[in-house]
Formats: sequence, structure tokens, C-alpha cells
Amino acid sequence: MNLKSHLILYSNMTDTVPESLIKLCETHPNRTFKISQASSERGSAIDTQDQTPRWNLTTHSIQPRHPLAAWMWLNDPLFRMSPEQLRQRMILDATTEWQTRCATLDFPRTLSKKKALEGFGAQKPDLQQAKAAMIAIERYNQDNPLLWILWNEKDKTVKFLDDRAFPREGGYKQIWILREPLWDRLWDAGSWTSGDLVSWIQSQEEKGFDVEWPLIPATETVKSMAAQYEKAGFSASGLSRDVLRQKLSRSIAIRKLSSEI
Repeated sequence: MNLKSHLILYSNMTDTVPESLIKLCETHPNRTFKISQASSERGSAIDTQDQTPRWNLTTHSIQPRHPLAAWMWLNDPLFRMSPEQLRQRMILDATTEWQTRCATLDFPRTLSKKKALEGFGAQKPDLQQAKAAMIAIERYNQDNPLLWILWNEKDKTVKFLDDRAFPREGGYKQIWILREPLWDRLWDAGSWTSGDLVSWIQSQEEKGFDVEWPLIPATETVKSMAAQYEKAGFSASGLSRDVLRQKLSRSIAIRKLSSEI
């Protein structure tokens, strides 16, 4: 559905389509316009500047709370400027497109294609459905590498969705931090280098956050893990198998990320 169709449909539901939005869409039918920070603050139905920035990043308020809303917020200027009812309609239209894209992707065993399809189609996806949909978005963006980071201030956890996406040599073009469990705040860290990402993760650990690093295979022997860990410059003396596996996994992930620095 094109921009004009969206506006015609929305005008049938309400009389509050902003005149400035109509003019903008008429002159930019392919959504090729950009929104400055000032105009975004005036025109958006939800003010992205109403929350205190974190980590020197703008705090975006996401509504509705859905993975597709986060994706469209940072990729579609019209979505950011639109009232909520129009946003709901745009998400509905995007759902079919993303469900079709799922057919070309493979998925982890626990977060299956079926879960992703359900996640895109549900108005309020459950946790597994939402995560599977987010993995689909990550894996679809191979040419413009995307990393989702799930940040939970209450439980003090930092999580990554997909071992295939994290860690990644060469860095990322897009890094999005999404607040769990409310899914209502988003931070765009796309300007970060891999070094910035590593520094941020380590700063979260220093603040007591539990970072869920991707673990190396459980089939690795203690002897092999100890050799790798000591080769990296650390002592494996006195470490249990589980602790050694965790520490080695962290070391490997940081080294892989730091390869771009």
C-alpha cells in the first residue's frame, strides 16, 4: 500500500491527519524524505525526546510495543510521524511482507520459523514469538548487519538473540538496544564501532549486569578450553569446567568483536 492509500484509509477513520504530513507524503511518494530532530519533536505522535538519554543515545519511545514497530521506527520516517491508528495499519501491511521474507530464512531450533510467523502476525506477541521475529529481522539484514541487544534494567541482564549475529567480525551497521521486559524503549547505537560496543558491554558488567555471552560447544574438553584460555593470556588454574567455559566464551567473543578495532 502506498503513502496516499494509507492517508486515504486513515482519513476515513479520523479527521486528524496533520496537513503537514499530507503535503510531505504528496511530494515524497517513495518515503525518501528525512526528518530533522526538531521537526520530529514537533510532528511525532509520540515525542522521542521526552525521556532522558542513556549512553549519549536518544531514548525512543516505541508504540505499539512490537518488533515491527521498532524496525519501522528507525527505518520509515512516515511511521515516526504518524498517529497511532495509522501506525497500526502500517504494521498490518508490513506483516505480510515480513512473513513472506521468513520463507527465505532458516531459524534456530528453539526460535522457529513458525514462532516468527506468529510473532509478526500477533498484535501482542509473547516473548518467544517476539524473539523469533527479531531473529528474522537480524538474519534478513545480512548486507546491512543488524544487532539487537535486549537490556533489562530490573533483572540486570544483557542478552543477544542469535549466535549467528553475535559476535560478528567486521562490526555492525545497525545496533539497536531494546528495553526488556516492557519493549517500550529503543536506543539506536548504529554510530558505535565494535570497540564502543565492547566498552559498553564491559561497563554493564561493571555495574553488575549479567551478560549472556554465546557459549562454546559443551563438547569441548577441559584440557582444550584451558589451553585456549591460557593462550589468550589468562590463568585457568582452579576454574571449574562450567566457569572455564563461560570465561573462555566471553574471551573469544570479545576478541572476535575487537578484530575490527
